[in-house]
Amino acid sequence: MSLSDWIDELRDMVRRRFWLIVRLTVLGCVAALLYALSQEHEYTSQAVLQVEDAKVADALAPPTVSGADARQLQIVEQRVMSHDAVLDIAAEVGVLDEMGGLPDSEKVSILRRSLSVSAVAAARTGTTGDGAISLVRVTATWGDRETAQALAEEVTRRTVALSQNKRLERAEETLSFFTLRQSRLEAEVADLEETLANFRKRNDMPEEGARASQEREIEALRAEILSVERQMIVLERQLEREAGDGNLTRLEQRERDENIARLNDLTEQRDYLTESLAAVSAAGDIDPALQAELTRLTRTLLAKKEELASVSESRKAAEIGFQLESEGQSEHLSVLEPASWPDYPSTPSRTKFAVLGAFASVMVAFGIALLLDLMNPVIRSAAVMERDLGFAPVAVIPEAPRSKRRTALMRAFRGRRRAV
Repeated sequence: MSLSDWIDELRDMVRRRFWLIVRLTVLGCVAALLYALSQEHEYTSQAVLQVEDAKVADALAPPTVSGADARQLQIVEQRVMSHDAVLDIAAEVGVLDEMGGLPDSEKVSILRRSLSVSAVAAARTGTTGDGAISLVRVTATWGDRETAQALAEEVTRRTVALSQNKRLERAEETLSFFTLRQSRLEAEVADLEETLANFRKRNDMPEEGARASQEREIEALRAEILSVERQMIVLERQLEREAGDGNLTRLEQRERDENIARLNDLTEQRDYLTESLAAVSAAGDIDPALQAELTRLTRTLLAKKEELASVSESRKAAEIGFQLESEGQSEHLSVLEPASWPDYPSTPSRTKFAVLGAFASVMVAFGIALLLDLMNPVIRSAAVMERDLGFAPVAVIPEAPRSKRRTALMRAFRGRRRAV
């Protein structure tokens, strides 16, 4: 079938189904218009929050709370969107009265669909993201402009406040933890020092400083004994050489006598130093079991002191971090763009709905008319008969105009009534 034949048949179908197409189109347009009029406009207000960097460099004053990331924002969002918080927001703005007698659960569901808090990830510094965020968008959608803007402002205020309170709360908890830990370690160190002092006193042991002094005294005595013995060896060798000479002059004999007297003095000095060394060493000797216990207590005390020093440094850092958070000097959320005034509805235009509905009605009407023709395949023209059957009809009765057909039908109907 050629294009011209197809167009002719389509024109014939439109002519025959014209009133059906018109009725369906009118019904569809009316339905689309009613649907468009039933749609209520909604307005959307949006606020933008920015993550501001800390005013003090992290290298100078490291914060005790990590930077803004998606997890922290998720916790803040959960608190803002909690059941009681959403109802408080609605009561603060004054939209609870608009919802009538709906149950609280349904009110919360409606408000949660109308409010949203979303984050924009910060630029990546490497191949993978670290979860940091740079912007936070707060969006509120409602049936009137004033309420939409008020909701966005209230959610923005609560988001900023909750973020600051959460950071301050974490900084305070960190400071409290390290302060309590430092107090406990100080008490443990004091107890260990007292235990160690009682142990030394009970077992007659010198203090750590006295023990070191004793060790130094022993080393000094040993060095002095070694020096005296060296002098004695020199004198003994000299006396041996003098004894081998045999005949000595008076001067040489006198020097020998002096060397012998000096050797005797050095011997006495060595004996005295040796006795002193023995006495000092005996005073420093400790029972191995007691020494082991003393070593254990000393090591425990040193370990506790090292831990106390580390905790003290952490507490100082936590104190600085808490001060930064309380003074607003650390990383925090700030309002970059306040809640906007919605000039136009965020929902689709009613006119657009009506136009699309009218267009769809026309297409559906044409489709139904075409479907009816396909369901009732009738040969309605000589051209169709010649094309489908291969031969032309013997005679073709032209179709009477609609007005003449209507007149003939009316006359036949009247004649039938007279006959009756």
